[in-house]
Amino acid sequence: MRPVHASRNEYLLTAIAAALSLLAACVLPAAAEPARQLRIGVQYGLGYLPLYVAKDAGFLADRMRKQGLDPINVEIVPFAGGPQINDGLLSGNLEIGSGGLTAMMVVCDKTRRAGDAQLLGATALASVPYELFTTDPQLKSLRDLNKDRDRIGVPSIKISVPAIYLQMAAERLYGPGQQAALDEYTVSLAQPDGIIALLSGGGVVNGYLLSPPFIQQVSSKPGIHRAWSSNELFETPATALSTWTTVKFRRDNPKLFAAFVAAMRDAVELIDADPLRAAAIYVSNEKSKLAPDFIAGVLADKTSIAFSLAPRQSQQIAEFLSRVNSIKAKPTTWKDFFFPDIHAEDGS
Repeated sequence: MRPVHASRNEYLLTAIAAALSLLAACVLPAAAEPARQLRIGVQYGLGYLPLYVAKDAGFLADRMRKQGLDPINVEIVPFAGGPQINDGLLSGNLEIGSGGLTAMMVVCDKTRRAGDAQLLGATALASVPYELFTTDPQLKSLRDLNKDRDRIGVPSIKISVPAIYLQMAAERLYGPGQQAALDEYTVSLAQPDGIIALLSGGGVVNGYLLSPPFIQQVSSKPGIHRAWSSNELFETPATALSTWTTVKFRRDNPKLFAAFVAAMRDAVELIDADPLRAAAIYVSNEKSKLAPDFIAGVLADKTSIAFSLAPRQSQQIAEFLSRVNSIKAKPTTWKDFFFPDIHAEDGS
């Protein structure tokens, strides 16, 4: 008869199995703690409007509920520039960042092998032209720039979107390898300060590469005229701004990330359908002194500004950045820079 107690081997196998289970529990990563808040880093400008609308119109909260989540606190956090936003993302002090598409492309390329810290685009934001307005009556085109007279303001020399556009224009004017030919004319200056300089007749700069709604502010002012537009590069407004986040945040918060993308789609639809309401949200968030009616008029002009989830003309920009070695991995499609959640959108 078989003894009622287990054999020594059976005890040994049971003990080994228990030890292996304990070991597996120790080496498996702990379950990720879901985000308790959604902090979105922004800079300033009309191009960030979908983020304001997604929050203030309640779309983020609604989409969280539809994903089966209890809505969490959403905070829009202003920053001076992209580097600070990237620091916030990588340190865990932000969940979503936003800023210039060119800066996003560069940081996505640099973090391509960074594992959880890899950064990729979540959505595009705004497509806008950047236009050179000047008080120099002799400046009719970029070929007329004069070292003794002209200084052009851009948000950041060499790396901001308008600065990159100016480099693309220089390459077209002077040939391959000459992308830096116009850099010597540029000065780092915030867009509102550029407006002040132009309206005062010239100061630190006598020209600035403006985006909406600042274009509309100065276009009819005496003594100021337009000398160049980035539409000469792309024919239509190209995506200038986007949002991005880490691989870790999207992986650990799939429902929250899906809610964010869906809320951004809702926001774009509201801006198109009700520009006056969207304009009021913009004025409230940025404490703008511009009238909502004025902003609504800018939003209604699709040749001036357009919002979409997928980027437009980004492939051409990425190819330039690759050609001048600002990014190392040669892009094959705009999708290389964005998470799959928007790959079905109509982008370029």
